[in-house]
Amino acid sequence: MFGQVLTLVGAIVGATADTTVTVAAGSTIIGFGAGVIFVSYPGIIELLPNKYRGIGLGWTEFCINIPWGCLSVYIATLLLIHASWRWAYYIGIIYAVVCIAGTFVFYYPPSHPQHDYEKSRWQEFKELDFVGLLLFSAGLTIFLVGITYLGRDTYSVALVASTISIGAVIFIACFIYDFTIPKNPIFPFKLFAMFREFTVHLIILFVSGMVWQGIVTLAPQATLYMFTNDPIQIGITMIPSTFSGVLGGWILPSFVHKIKRVRYQIMFALIIQTTFTASYAAVVPHNKRAWMAMQLFGQSCFTWVTTLAYVSSGLFVPQEELGVSAGLLGTFRSAGGSVGNAIFSTIMTSVANRNLGNNIAGAAIAAGYPQSGLKKLIPAVIMNAVGVPHAFENIPGATSAVVAATGQAFKNTYAHAFRMVFFATIPFCVLALGVSWFEKEVLSALEHRDHKHGHAEQSAHA
Repeated sequence: MFGQVLTLVGAIVGATADTTVTVAAGSTIIGFGAGVIFVSYPGIIELLPNKYRGIGLGWTEFCINIPWGCLSVYIATLLLIHASWRWAYYIGIIYAVVCIAGTFVFYYPPSHPQHDYEKSRWQEFKELDFVGLLLFSAGLTIFLVGITYLGRDTYSVALVASTISIGAVIFIACFIYDFTIPKNPIFPFKLFAMFREFTVHLIILFVSGMVWQGIVTLAPQATLYMFTNDPIQIGITMIPSTFSGVLGGWILPSFVHKIKRVRYQIMFALIIQTTFTASYAAVVPHNKRAWMAMQLFGQSCFTWVTTLAYVSSGLFVPQEELGVSAGLLGTFRSAGGSVGNAIFSTIMTSVANRNLGNNIAGAAIAAGYPQSGLKKLIPAVIMNAVGVPHAFENIPGATSAVVAATGQAFKNTYAHAFRMVFFATIPFCVLALGVSWFEKEVLSALEHRDHKHGHAEQSAHA
């Protein structure tokens, strides 16, 4: 319920915002609230019999994706054009109120699920690992700042090197600290020591999250720069990508107990993610239909792998650590997404910025445009490409041939930049695939109803 209250507060802040800073603040609060709400995942794992955990998590993803998640870009575009962007937050307010009321009326969890009756809530709060959390957040943030600076046209080598190095050191220090000092660490060594049963899933979700989040962030930009600047068409083009959550998050996980071999399912999903993500390079900037269809399969694998990781690790982790393990899985997949977003956005931006001006100038001159007018022409080409009307109105000599040639040069430049991104995902995906080989198979644990019995069964087969 606390997470729903935070979501409601964030939605109200966003809906009433008058500046982008306030919008960002509201969205941040919503994100924090949603993260708290996701404690439902370990709750589902703990409540359901082993064989039905995939179905339980799958139907949870169904509620997330239908209809808002699977049509997010399209619905957001329609709201912006026909109503107001504030409606994205109004909808959040409506859902939060309904969920708060429903949770209050129908949900009665045990007050002390870990039987720690001797401690008050305030005592438990004070025992949280705030130092570990600070080190993790600070290290990751500083590291990402350094990575992001690489995408600028000019940057200080000393600044980039120092931020990346300092961030990495602080990040590593977080785990050294948590493995040795606190009594209740957020990164408990006893869980990380379960490499085949648990840690392997952290690595897989971190890497798979890198690729997924990077493509999710960049795909609408790729559609804008290479296929269409019509907002409605961009929303329609992105439907297969956003619908991938239904396939990977709901449909496929619902058959986990039928297919059973979770290790092989994860390996297969990673192969599909690797293949299709790299194959995007073959269809840009000319094949829009293939660009749409391939994202359905390439993007669905992350949610599939995520659900499988929750199911598989939940069969090995001690029951009292299910909440911590689920929190770590969510933390690593989100951290991986942040890293991937920084790395792949930096690659795309740096490649495009390095080549765009020269490519447009070369195409314009080849089409007969005078070199003396390039300073005004290049900005006009960029504005025209992203849909600014009458961009060439005050550009003398911008004939239809010049407009066509420079427009194609713009698309080809970004196609090259995005190809570099797609190719850059390959080594990361191969790493995740290699790590998945060491995952411990759950064998017959999915057939057992009791968590502890399933755990013992796996120990017997180790």
